[in-house]
Amino acid sequence: MGWLAIAAVLFPVVVAACGDDSESAGTLPPLLTTTTTTTIVVTTTTTITYYVVQSGDTLSKIANRFSVDQAELMAVNGITDPDHIEKGQELRIPAPKAVTETLPATASSGLPATSTTTAP
Repeated sequence: MGWLAIAAVLFPVVVAACGDDSESAGTLPPLLTTTTTTTIVVTTTTTITYYVVQSGDTLSKIANRFSVDQAELMAVNGITDPDHIEKGQELRIPAPKAVTETLPATASSGLPATSTTTAP
C-alpha cells in the first residue's frame, strides 16, 4: 500500500507539471541575436622588380623612373659608385615608399576671397 499512496500523491504533481500550453500558444520565447563583425586585414604583396640597364641609363634616372631613392637602389644592389653601371646589368628595384599627398590649406569659411578697392 505504500506505493499506492506515493503514486496518489505524485500523480497530481506530475499532471500539473505538464500543464496546458493553451495560454502561451501565441507567445514565442525571445530570440537570441548575435552581432557579426567583419575585420578587414590589409595585406601587401611584395614582388621583386628587376631592371636591365639600357644604353644611356644613369642610376638617378632609374631611381626616378621607379620612384625609389638612389642611395637605396645602390644599397640593394651593392653598388658603391653611382657612375659605374653597365648596359645589360640587372638591378633589383626596391619597393617604392608610400606616398602621402597633402592638399593646400583653404579658407575655413568656404567663401571665395574678395578684395575691396577704394577710389582716391
